[in-house]
Amino acid sequence: MKRARSRFREVAENMPLAVLEVGVDFALEYANRKALDMLQLDDNDLEREVPVYDLVAPEQVDLVREGLNQLTKEQNPTSISLRIVRKDNVQIPVQVYTERIMSNGNLEGFLVYMVDLSRRTAVEDKLRDRRNLLEYTIEHSGFTGIMIIDDQFCIEYVNDKLCSIVGRRRSELLGQDFRRFLHPESVEIVTERYRQRQTGEKVPPSYEFKIVLPNGSTREMAMYASMLATEDGSAKSVAQLMDITEERARRHQLEESERRWRTLVETMTAGLGLDDEDGRLVYANQALCDMLEYDEQELIGVPSHMIVQGISDEEQDGRLAARKAGGIEHYEAKLVTKSGRLVPTVVSAAPVFGPDGQYIGSFGIFSDVSALKAAENEARFLLDLLLHDIGNQLQLILAGGDLIHENCEPEEIQKARQYVLDGAVRSIELISKVRKAEEAKSEPLSPVDLVPVLQHEIKDIVKQYEVNMEIYRIPESVFVYADSALSQLIWNIMENGVRHNPKDIKTLWIAGHDFGDTFLLAFADDGLGLNSGKKERLFDAGRRFGGVGLHLVRRLAEKYGAKLKVQDRIEGKPETGLKVSIEFRCASKDPAA
Repeated sequence: MKRARSRFREVAENMPLAVLEVGVDFALEYANRKALDMLQLDDNDLEREVPVYDLVAPEQVDLVREGLNQLTKEQNPTSISLRIVRKDNVQIPVQVYTERIMSNGNLEGFLVYMVDLSRRTAVEDKLRDRRNLLEYTIEHSGFTGIMIIDDQFCIEYVNDKLCSIVGRRRSELLGQDFRRFLHPESVEIVTERYRQRQTGEKVPPSYEFKIVLPNGSTREMAMYASMLATEDGSAKSVAQLMDITEERARRHQLEESERRWRTLVETMTAGLGLDDEDGRLVYANQALCDMLEYDEQELIGVPSHMIVQGISDEEQDGRLAARKAGGIEHYEAKLVTKSGRLVPTVVSAAPVFGPDGQYIGSFGIFSDVSALKAAENEARFLLDLLLHDIGNQLQLILAGGDLIHENCEPEEIQKARQYVLDGAVRSIELISKVRKAEEAKSEPLSPVDLVPVLQHEIKDIVKQYEVNMEIYRIPESVFVYADSALSQLIWNIMENGVRHNPKDIKTLWIAGHDFGDTFLLAFADDGLGLNSGKKERLFDAGRRFGGVGLHLVRRLAEKYGAKLKVQDRIEGKPETGLKVSIEFRCASKDPAA
């Protein structure tokens, strides 16, 4: 068998046809001289065992693979027309006939004969009708402009659509250097791609460039170019052009609109959330992420009602049904942050429908009204202070005035005088505390050593009230984030613990605990204590319990980022007294750090 194949190859070298042998692995094993010349291959390429699929136009690889598979299954061979690809990437039309190479009943490969159709006028005659139909289709193409350029940059052919695209007659284009019609910005890239294709280099077949119309205006083009071998062996460029000016403008407008929308959404101070048809979040802008203390990826997929306080699954199902029916909502809600903090918001929610009218989700805009609510609470507190606390002191002053008359005894005058003085002093104290609370709003936080401030306030409370102090675990120094009003916070907590204690000898316990990042300071008294409901509402911003002093404590704690906690001095025994703890954020010992 080997001698027979060797003898066949000797004969094949003198054949006028291109002859190939392909192995069962579809790799090229032999090519006669005619085939090597046609494909521009050499013996080194044969040694590399070039895959036969690399020698065929990409769009015809599946056709070749199917034909070889059919031959493998012993189906009768047939002749097919293909375009083979030379080493310089020029495609050549050929007629191919393939048969099996068998040895002792086993398939050893395939024998391929190829006829160069570019040099066969007989075959061209058979294809004339098909060519005429193709020419008609190309000439009257309503979508794509087509032109053929020779190897000297000159235009040889243009169809009607290309003339329409460039705004010139066919006579103005044929024989002209195509570079004349390019925009100056595009001359270099189009020329370089043309030269690369002519020399056989692999370059992207499609790209975009600009042309100049006769009136001087510029148009954007998208082009697909390929190479075609002719009978004389030269290579010509076949280019298909589409005017994409309007498409590019629409795309730019869409991109600009999307950019403006995204800028608006990402920079708006209100939170924006989008959920899908199942009510799960699919998008959250930065404002909403900041509001909730989450990263966006942490929120994606979370049921939207889970970030809102007090909405059950049943209520969410009702809201979802209303949204699907086109319902729009405006309501107040409190968002639950990652740390458990509640953020009061005003929510505007509306459904989103797809082009077919199908419900695809909804969006909600969350406006943080914390400042507004705080201002409302502040106004309510100050009004209550004016009507209640100051009003009580004025009543005391009036009562003192009513005690004075012409026949008053000295003792009665002294008593009346004391009423007036007590009311006036208390009113001044209240006004002073409110003023300090207002002044504390604008002062920035800084590292403050808590210990000397605490020691100073302890001395003052002992002087003013008859109180027994017991102090535990207070270090020599601990710096926390605070301001000059820290003394007011400490004073008001201690004063609240002793002023409302009816005992003659009052006891106040003060203890500290250093957690590293935070420092806990606890004040406990042996007064009457509070029930559970009153403990929970002691520092409630929405009501005034305990007067302006505790109001100042709450406000300063919020400013410092400190956490307040109210407990029984002895757990489960409110009658033993009250314990108020405040956990400060620790700062560097060096104020400049």
